[in-house]
Amino acid sequence: MRRHFIFTFQTLLTILLLIPRGRSLHITGSWQTDEFFLFLARFGFQKTDPGMLEDTQGFIYGNISSSSSVDSYFNLVLVDSEYFMEYYGNSSHLSQMNEAVCEIMFHKIDTVAFDSHCKKYGTEDFLRKIPCPKNKLCIDEDTPENVQPGYQFTYKIQNSAQPRFWYLSLVACHREPKQCKWKSDTSKKITIDYDIWLVNGDPASKHLNPFEHQFSFEMHDVVEIYALFMVLYTITLPIWIYAYKKQIHPITKLLTVCISTEYAGVVFNFLHVFVFSFNGVGASWLKVMGNLLGTFAECFFMLILLLIAKGWTITSMKLTAKRLLVFFWGIYTALNALFFIVSLAKVNIIVNIDEWNSWPGYLIVCFRVIVMIWFVFELRQTFRLSKHQNRLDFLQQFGAYYLVWFIYLPILVIVASQISYLWRYKTTLSITYAADLLSYIVLIHLLWPTRSVLYLIKGDTPLPQYDLEAAGLMDADDTEETVFQSPAPLVQQNGSIVPKSTSLSSKGKKKKNQKNRLNTVQEEKESSTSQQEVKNNGEVYTNINLDDDESEFEVL
Repeated sequence: MRRHFIFTFQTLLTILLLIPRGRSLHITGSWQTDEFFLFLARFGFQKTDPGMLEDTQGFIYGNISSSSSVDSYFNLVLVDSEYFMEYYGNSSHLSQMNEAVCEIMFHKIDTVAFDSHCKKYGTEDFLRKIPCPKNKLCIDEDTPENVQPGYQFTYKIQNSAQPRFWYLSLVACHREPKQCKWKSDTSKKITIDYDIWLVNGDPASKHLNPFEHQFSFEMHDVVEIYALFMVLYTITLPIWIYAYKKQIHPITKLLTVCISTEYAGVVFNFLHVFVFSFNGVGASWLKVMGNLLGTFAECFFMLILLLIAKGWTITSMKLTAKRLLVFFWGIYTALNALFFIVSLAKVNIIVNIDEWNSWPGYLIVCFRVIVMIWFVFELRQTFRLSKHQNRLDFLQQFGAYYLVWFIYLPILVIVASQISYLWRYKTTLSITYAADLLSYIVLIHLLWPTRSVLYLIKGDTPLPQYDLEAAGLMDADDTEETVFQSPAPLVQQNGSIVPKSTSLSSKGKKKKNQKNRLNTVQEEKESSTSQQEVKNNGEVYTNINLDDDESEFEVL
């Protein structure tokens, strides 16, 4: 047991360490120049409003220096997607030992980039020579008033047409001032320390958009999305707890665990982005735990749907084909666990490939369709075996909605792949959370005590008088507090319903001996006695049979 706990802890720690740091908007660290190339971050800058230029343009600022003495400079490179792919592609395919690698990488960038010695007519401010002198501005910063106070360099980004992604990287290339040719230099191992901020809007006026300033454009409105669903779950969960206490049942217990887990996941994710909005880093472990709980809740919710489709505790207390159920649900859960780990370790933000556009994502989507087909088959079998109209109505409503729940994710993945990555994440997040919340609300509606009392089997567990009064199965004036939903089989005798456990022979003799002593008033009272309810020994029994097994007599 102890070894299992240690292994689990080590696994979770490994997952936390695998979180890509490039997603942080306040990035710090060190770079060894013998590594040649280091990708720092991709950041989406919003569209610039000419009327509010300072407040809507992007800023990249920070410090980048070294404690080692250097006789040549390297480069900090900031380019948009139009120039980055050729620049990055050549860095990853060409050997750093190739003398022409830097010349090839900067071939397209040199057509527009400004350099005070070699490219005086360049129009784009893409490059900074690094490291910057200690406690001084970088040598490319010829306009000190444009640099943020307390920092060594500042980029200002303007997107006049639409939002765009910009890419920041370090490269061990330098340009010779005389010949103006690019050369690589990895012969010396120099450590360069960096502390860089990437933000939307002027840092001096970040209070104008506190939940967007630190975030890349594709993450704008995410704080509000998490906050909205956290509030909705805060309302939904207590309502369901109230209903759950009215009728505790295996299905309602499972649903309570599922909604609580989903709620905790939303809260953790909200706390992460809320902290992120202040420090640009957030709390990565909260994000991991939030996504992990969300994945678990989805898998657990699918298990509930499969159990209901098989008719467990609805048509029978016996669960059939357990191995097949474990097979389908186990594979789906394992795929989601693999998907969760891969999404942390191998999401390629450089080429705009998200977790769903990976082979674990494709496997989940395909297998979800297979589970949906099996879900329909099991639901059809349960529907055929059900004999009571209340259960038939429940299964029809249940199947109609949750068939849509199964199919919505494959459709969403296909549609989202056609949406720009700048809007894809927030769109997918909103639709996914809305679909899950609506699914919980629909199931809460179907399992509300006043309805579920008509089709959920509870064995010999007493049902509260409240449920029976609300369902119309018992008069509010009745003083009895409980009724057995699944009593012993009932038999009809002299116009009355009594438990089968009562001795019929002695009961019959007693009734026969008393028959002549009954007066006319007693006979009229017996004939007017409701066929729906009978009191016996302080207990109230109903002829509403909630099992598909027929009682010995059923009075309608």
